[in-house]
Amino acid sequence: MAEELATLKSPPKEGQLVEHQGTTYTTIKEGLAHILVPPGARTSVDPQAKRQPTEEADQAQNVFYNPIQQFNRDLSVLAIRAFGEDFCERRRQKAEKKIEFNKKRKEKKKHSKETAHVVDGEESVAGANGRHAGPETAVNGQEGAVTDPQQQENGGLKRKAEDDLLEGNEAKRPKVHETEDVAAATDAMVNEPTNASATTNGGSESKKSNTPTLRILDALSATGLRALRYAQEFPFHTTITANDLLPTATEAIRMNVEHNRLKDKITPVTSNALAHMYNAAFAGAPHDYGKYDVIDLDPYGTAVPFLEAALLAVNDGGLLCVTCTDAGVWASCGYVEKTFSLYGGISTKGPHSHEAGLRIILHSIATTAAKHSISIEPLLSMSIDFYARVFVRVRKSAADVKMLAGKTMLVHQCDSGCGAWTTQTIARNVIQTGKKDTQFFKHSPAQTTGSIYCPHCNSKTHVAGPMWGGQLHNPFFISRILSYLPDLDPTTYATASRVEGMLTSALDELEVLDSVTDAKQANATGPSALIPALKPETYDPHPFFFIPSALSKVVHCQAPSESAIKGALRHAGYVATRSHTKPGCIKTQAPWDVIWDIMREWIRQKAPVKKTSFKPNTAGWNIIRDHINTDEEDQSMVDNDGKGERYEFLPSERMIEFDEKLGKDKDPKRLLRYQLNPRANWGPMARAKGPA
Repeated sequence: MAEELATLKSPPKEGQLVEHQGTTYTTIKEGLAHILVPPGARTSVDPQAKRQPTEEADQAQNVFYNPIQQFNRDLSVLAIRAFGEDFCERRRQKAEKKIEFNKKRKEKKKHSKETAHVVDGEESVAGANGRHAGPETAVNGQEGAVTDPQQQENGGLKRKAEDDLLEGNEAKRPKVHETEDVAAATDAMVNEPTNASATTNGGSESKKSNTPTLRILDALSATGLRALRYAQEFPFHTTITANDLLPTATEAIRMNVEHNRLKDKITPVTSNALAHMYNAAFAGAPHDYGKYDVIDLDPYGTAVPFLEAALLAVNDGGLLCVTCTDAGVWASCGYVEKTFSLYGGISTKGPHSHEAGLRIILHSIATTAAKHSISIEPLLSMSIDFYARVFVRVRKSAADVKMLAGKTMLVHQCDSGCGAWTTQTIARNVIQTGKKDTQFFKHSPAQTTGSIYCPHCNSKTHVAGPMWGGQLHNPFFISRILSYLPDLDPTTYATASRVEGMLTSALDELEVLDSVTDAKQANATGPSALIPALKPETYDPHPFFFIPSALSKVVHCQAPSESAIKGALRHAGYVATRSHTKPGCIKTQAPWDVIWDIMREWIRQKAPVKKTSFKPNTAGWNIIRDHINTDEEDQSMVDNDGKGERYEFLPSERMIEFDEKLGKDKDPKRLLRYQLNPRANWGPMARAKGPA
């Protein structure tokens, strides 16, 4: 007997077959959401299909659901949840402060009114005794004219309007938040409706609800999977607009919304994403959706064309989530003209190109926002697999925008030599003290610090940037996300272990920043309902990292262990941690002369090098030549006859100890910090195409 097919109104269940308008769909579950996959749609990709210029090959790349991006979606759910709790709490506190302010103002006005009545009474009595004029005064030169004191020219009309407001005169109430109804005022401040209709943005939002509402735009929604997960997995009330340009995609979203029973929370919209966001940013349009608290941009390729519209359409203090999958552009020097035209900067060569790419993306967002007096604060910036994902909090602040030049940097990199780099900001933010001991920032151009030749190996350097020079993450934001993980259902969040590993590594990166350490200490009094913001002038003077094995190739020695180099750095008083962007790397605030001194001492103590390993005027030779013993013979050049002989290095002036026990990181959980390819032919998939 054939299995009975489900309908859209049936309870959603993984693996079930759903029939709708003569088409049978397969149900896939991710998180708490279920999406309907049409017959013949692909959920994997055949990399060989790209080599076959046929219609079948194009269809093979037409991917409906991409499981590789589940980590992106899991992380996004947790990140927006952390932000949403903070944002709603700030709204609640703002509403309470406003109500308290109105109550105090009401009491003050009432007290002033009572005082005025007492004074008026005394004046009336005095007038009867002949000492003062009473209510009978001269008006336009006529004595005996009687007027209401509240209608006199000097403040009478204003006082009458205030009395009407205090006495509950409905005709005179100007705004909701100035009424005596405290509950109504709380609702108005917490929910902050931005247009007349509370249901325009996604569902039947109740105007009387005391629950804070987070308004989200999934600007490039495709199947609506993100919107479905956001609607079901947040512990607070949300209204979501799922927008897509293709009517077929919007119809798929509408079916998925109905099947997941989320019509009260999600509104599918067919529109150009730019038009929709500009429409939301500026009032007066016939279909104005109002500004959003969270905007999620997850396009194929770069998100740069959507940035300005999104920054204008997001509320003050809101969150912008951005994905860029064109790593071949922002994390490469293969297309410098394309990188600069899109992002306004050029990436670096070498192992830290992905972190440089993150900073170039943030630079593009920051400069676009600054044109509208909007500042950004990166809460989390991740280089994941083949794409970048950043979460930035935006604020309308002309004062904070002034700090941008002082944390925008150029990078002078010795990419063809030893790999060392130096950074240079394009401006300086210097604290000055005024006459009354008041402090203020003075902004001035920065001095040139770069050189044509590397000071360590004398190789030519190249310029990268401009790029974001501030911090990449907010430690309090990451800690909030990590606090959710122990209570998560592993069947719902299948990538939770990787989320924990990557976020822990990202949190470790911030240990090299003194300003972040100071912020942690200042907020160490206890758990806070809010996510504190770092100072807008925060600059990261120690971006990027180095890889010990890469340095060993330069000086042709045996590669040291990661724990040995970390132990030497920590023994010298420096921080040595890791970066989330690449395994086997070390992030530290130690200058490059210290790093190379440690490498030379490693050769002297642990891994002697042969004379035949070096050629004159190479990067490795220039690094070691001034630190070898030349007492016995002239070793300014390699002795070809001394095959097998080894250089004798002079001891370092620093006390360097390779303490592997000190350098070993304790990781009792054995976190999954760096993802291995889960299957063959793993990687990005092609853009889904609509019907011909």
